[in-house]
Amino acid sequence: MRTLLDDHLRDLSAFGPVDAAYHYFDLYFEDADRSAYVIDVLSTGAWTAAGFALVNQHACSGLPVDHAMAEFFILPDIRRKGVGARAASLLFTLHPGVWEVGVISRNVAAWAFWCHVTAPFREVETIAKGDMRILRFKSPEVLRRKARGEG
Repeated sequence: MRTLLDDHLRDLSAFGPVDAAYHYFDLYFEDADRSAYVIDVLSTGAWTAAGFALVNQHACSGLPVDHAMAEFFILPDIRRKGVGARAASLLFTLHPGVWEVGVISRNVAAWAFWCHVTAPFREVETIAKGDMRILRFKSPEVLRRKARGEG
């Protein structure tokens, strides 16, 4: 996952200075309020890493939040195939509540991706803060269907 993070940070450096040390990385494997996910795809009969997501509870806006997408990366040769959108949607379902996704303002492609992914949610708020644009929305709790014979 660290190699994927390094690739991601190199990509982000096209939009401004980036701290390649990423001091928070180890915390995603230690702190209860942070989660790290590898996004895999099945390729020629084997599962291979296509990207990753880092989720925490630290909002870019400073407003109360349940979850924030700290980092999200899909390898360039996998992009535009729906893998990222499916992975993000799964994370929003897995973690219901108020979300924020911050995007560097100059990263037009990322902004378009996140606007597309969050379009199904009602009341998506856009917040401008410094060189960031933030999408804020609520991912609803998914109701589990009762199996026959249950209560």
